[in-house]
Amino acid sequence: MKRSPRIFWTLSVIAAFAWAGALAPVFANEAAPKFLTHSELTEQVKSLSRKFAKFVHLHSLAQSNEGRDVWLLEFGAGGVEERALRPALLVVGDVEGDRLAGSEAALAFAESLVDDENKARLSDITVYVIARLNPDASQRYFQSPLLQRNANLTPYDDDRDGFVDEDPPQDINGDGLVSWMRVEDADGALMLHPDDERILIEADPVKGEDGQWLYLREGRDDDGDKELNEDGTGGVNFNKQFTFEFPWFDPQAGMYPLKETITYALGRFLIDHPHIGVVFTFSSNDNLAKSPPSAKRSSSRVPQTEITDDDAEYYKHIGEQYRDAIGMDEVDDALRVPGSLSDWAYFHRGRMGLSAAGWSPAIALALKEDKKSDDDEEKPNEDGNKGSEEEHEDNDADDGGEDEKRGKEEIEYLEWLGERAGDYFTPWRRVEHPDFPGKTVEVGGWAPYAFTTPPADVFQAWKDKHVAFLHTLSQSLPQVAIEELEVKPLRRGVYEVTVRMTNTGYLPTELKHGERTTDVLPTRLVIDLPDEAFLAGQPRTNFGPLAKGEVREARFVVQAKPGGKNTFSLISALGGSVGQSIIWEGE
Repeated sequence: MKRSPRIFWTLSVIAAFAWAGALAPVFANEAAPKFLTHSELTEQVKSLSRKFAKFVHLHSLAQSNEGRDVWLLEFGAGGVEERALRPALLVVGDVEGDRLAGSEAALAFAESLVDDENKARLSDITVYVIARLNPDASQRYFQSPLLQRNANLTPYDDDRDGFVDEDPPQDINGDGLVSWMRVEDADGALMLHPDDERILIEADPVKGEDGQWLYLREGRDDDGDKELNEDGTGGVNFNKQFTFEFPWFDPQAGMYPLKETITYALGRFLIDHPHIGVVFTFSSNDNLAKSPPSAKRSSSRVPQTEITDDDAEYYKHIGEQYRDAIGMDEVDDALRVPGSLSDWAYFHRGRMGLSAAGWSPAIALALKEDKKSDDDEEKPNEDGNKGSEEEHEDNDADDGGEDEKRGKEEIEYLEWLGERAGDYFTPWRRVEHPDFPGKTVEVGGWAPYAFTTPPADVFQAWKDKHVAFLHTLSQSLPQVAIEELEVKPLRRGVYEVTVRMTNTGYLPTELKHGERTTDVLPTRLVIDLPDEAFLAGQPRTNFGPLAKGEVREARFVVQAKPGGKNTFSLISALGGSVGQSIIWEGE
């Protein structure tokens, strides 16, 4: 009798646990920070909303597949309508589920918003914080054996064999970790790094190198199809679920865009809150550690796939602010993820979409304070001038060409970790593996979350720096203002009115790509007088984007009742709104 996919999945999970033996305790890595479980985070956000009910409003955005609330914190003074008219920032932590450090930083930023020094800002802007978008994947951090997950548990038939989730990775040596295996095999494409045999690199046949190793996630062939771990425990990565460049054939992307309850709810929330002008996420789609590429505006028939040159300067400046706040140099490369939330915010919604990986080997190595100590002795270079040992090493790497970069970052990261986080890399240990009889099989390598989690000894400073940057970002929102309202009586009941408007914020009231998407309503001046009152001008006047400090002037000739009162309202979709009333001169 043919087994159902669900029964097959259940039997596979049971077999996996039986193979691993008795469950080891949750991974006790002293080098890693202590993160909040979902229940602890829930209690923290509820306590925050109770304590500061005047400024903090707690909502459940959606519930996960496993019944966990995705908590949305809304910060702002006044009523619902007032908060909806102000410039707004959205901060989303742990989009993918394996960046709990970003979740903690987002929550710390939320808590800092109600500090005495920051509360006053909540009368001018609205801030939304989702500290943990993917609670199901995040909660796996607290379970044993420890397997790094960047997706939820939506079942999916990865290998298209009619069964779901029947061949997941497993902890075969019972150390509480699902890490890596390297298998000595003549058909392998990898070789041991000549400078550090802990690291595998791709062999280059042009240089006469032979591959000798396979590199696999720890586990075994549960379904007997000669493939290992090819159909793991389901999972949709929320950062691949959005409509811009949706990766249709990526199993982690789901069946179609916004299919998941949580991603649909977030997309709906952003559409229903058009005053959100900046979306910041902690995710692997990083455009802050390195400035993103840009291009000219494409033709109307071709979609824009790079940030427009006009908007790129804002991204560059904010990226520099981010790197200065964190204390790091620009990295050589940063990952771009198709279907990401931050790219969707920009390319399809016309908002500024920012994202920081927060932590990676490249970021660790880019931290300025860890590159060279003050007492490093400078060495004379070939010209007789002095230069640091690091500069010599960089020059040597450059001379070696692209080939020398193989494994270089991993080796340098191991050196950087040193004694501060020895548990981030597990020594390779030989095991007997039933799927590779007679072959050398070793289990170990990089521990789960080693590439996404800063060590405990730098975590607090890392978190504080991200909180400081997010405050800087919140102060960059556009903010419209009426600089001057001048009224000149021409004759009884007839007035010439001059209105000068400006933007006091850093960002423009509309990005250039926002104009193209037509998704951002134009900035407009609205006067509460009837059409027939206007001898020159009209009750509503639309304007293009206002850049920082730019002054725009509008003139009208109107008929109004002397002694009457009317209001001039300047309204911006992303820059807030402001009104000024006048009483017409005369009896």
